[in-house]
Amino acid sequence: MNITDRHGHVLTPYMHVTKADSEKSTNNNGLAFEGDVYSFADSVKAHPEAVRKVTSAEVDEIARVWLQQQETAPRGRSDNEPDDVYATVKVGNQVVAKLYNGGIAEMSNAAAAAVSGLDEPPLVGPALAQWRVETYARLLGGKVEIAATAKAQSEWTPRAGSERQYSRAELDAAIAAMQKGVAQSPGVDRSV
Repeated sequence: MNITDRHGHVLTPYMHVTKADSEKSTNNNGLAFEGDVYSFADSVKAHPEAVRKVTSAEVDEIARVWLQQQETAPRGRSDNEPDDVYATVKVGNQVVAKLYNGGIAEMSNAAAAAVSGLDEPPLVGPALAQWRVETYARLLGGKVEIAATAKAQSEWTPRAGSERQYSRAELDAAIAAMQKGVAQSPGVDRSV
């Protein structure tokens, strides 16, 4: 089997790894693979147009994503709190969809399949919940029951965004931490 680049050029294997070699190296670094390994340096030499310098905005985005992945504790309330229900859709006596004030919907797989592919209007909050509950009831042959906890659009406050803003110092520290982590990785050829 040949591996080709996006232009159809066949890449030459750097080395071939056997299963036995792979099992031996698994003990050291946790990676196991078998087959041809291609040198990144050779690929770059063959196709220099495939490499470009990363912009500072892209580096910042990488650092932001890395920082988000380091955070484990959720912030704020979830969008589907029991005391934040806007309405339900019932078919017979069974609730098939539940809408929340933020516009989030919970429903069975069958109900989701029946309403998938809708072209939704650009609404948020209770306005979106209202549009969805009416549309779902019509498509599912159900009836709408507005909850006592339903809010009017003017009463609704969007949940604090989970999109945290990082300072320049935090982004720079993340970039340094990532570079330090890469510099300390054993057995990686950085001669490229």
